Amino acid sequence: MANQALYLTELVDESIPMQALHPEVFDDYLEDGWRLLGYTMVRHNYSVCRNQFCLTIPLRIRLSGFTFSKSQRQLLRRNAGLKVNYRAISIGEQQEALFTKHSIRFGERRPAHLASFLGPNAHREPVTGMEFSIQQQDGPILAYSYVHIGHQSFSGTYCFFDPDFGNLSLGTYTMLIEIEKARQLGKKYYYHGYCYNVPSQFDYKLNFNNLEALDWKSGAWNQVPRLPVRRWTDLV
Repeated sequence: MANQALYLTELVDESIPMQALHPEVFDDYLEDGWRLLGYTMVRHNYSVCRNQFCLTIPLRIRLSGFTFSKSQRQLLRRNAGLKVNYRAISIGEQQEALFTKHSIRFGERRPAHLASFLGPNAHREPVTGMEFSIQQQDGPILAYSYVHIGHQSFSGTYCFFDPDFGNLSLGTYTMLIEIEKARQLGKKYYYHGYCYNVPSQFDYKLNFNNLEALDWKSGAWNQVPRLPVRRWTDLV
């Protein structure tokens, strides 16, 4: 993926207002590289990383035959004592408070509101939206993650967590329980966002088996090897 070039004449930069979609139509949008962002759905093949243009590469996991890696199985066992709740998306004061605590650490690039990622009708637009909450037994909620469910697709929309519990790897853990739920529901693909064609903070999304990446030129999804967790800053 690192060898893919980006030319100004090939830029993709599209958006449409958030709206209700048939689950099969939602599948088609995800397959074409679209993703959810607050009040819109967006599709773009470029971004800026360290003040330079780079290629944005949509990712997904093919769930047929998928297996967790050894470290992912260890994480699931280590967090087995956490309580996982699953319900329709409902944004309230508790979610907003944890989002604020989570987002403070981003400094100047801090997102202002949870609405930047989840609109007021996220429970039903563009398709059914569900919320995972992770908490200690009889304790506080430590993380929330949000998904949207198509006919064959399961899209991880957003996640935030309490930074005081970094030792629990909650960002990765929520992805693992989302994959488990997607497999339980018999879905074909789990869409978990994108990475860049240069080392970045999104490299952790490459640490999965059965990984596929979208080729913007051909429109094909190609299998790519799992990339073990690394300190991406060491590669810059």
